[in-house]
Amino acid sequence: MIQDLNAIMMNSEVKEIIDSRRKEFIKNRFGDERVWLTELAYCILVANTSAKSGLKCIEALTKSGKLFNGSTKDIEEILKISGYRYPRKRAEYIFEARGKIKEIKEAIEKTLDPNERRDWLRRNVKGLGIKESSHFLRNMGYFDYAIIDRHILKVLSKYGITKIEQRKLTIKRYLELEKLIKEISMKLNVEPGILDLYLWYMDTGEVLK
Repeated sequence: MIQDLNAIMMNSEVKEIIDSRRKEFIKNRFGDERVWLTELAYCILVANTSAKSGLKCIEALTKSGKLFNGSTKDIEEILKISGYRYPRKRAEYIFEARGKIKEIKEAIEKTLDPNERRDWLRRNVKGLGIKESSHFLRNMGYFDYAIIDRHILKVLSKYGITKIEQRKLTIKRYLELEKLIKEISMKLNVEPGILDLYLWYMDTGEVLK
């Protein structure tokens, strides 16, 4: 696995895309509340669905302006039009997050411990579990976290590092797998949140976010 990852990391085309994503994530951290809300809504939307579906929806929400000023119903209608699977519940989560985005931004910025930062998110923002909290933090330029989704699990299974998990990961199991990914990231001298992009590419042939 290390050998294969090294080969991908030496692919100049892939590296350039991932380096660009890394810069984008760091820039997000210093963005305003609209930037933070956009990334937070995206991470709420991709829970238990595809990244492409989430991207389609967040583009529709931002283009229409409903992400920033629409009612719960407005957001739900945009999600329905976009073919989203869970329009009502996720619209409620996004609307509530919008009302708390200043508090969320301040809490994340003042919390120095990575684990406390993530725990605060998953306990205080509806729609975020440990994976979604990790995803959001990575997209805001905090690279201490592994985003363990089905694509990452598929790669780990392929190399015999773990079996495909048949149930939703418990927090304990998530942290065990994250520890393994951090060990791999140390060997490759790359942050866990950026290694995630390379692992995702290994399974999908794409680099999204």
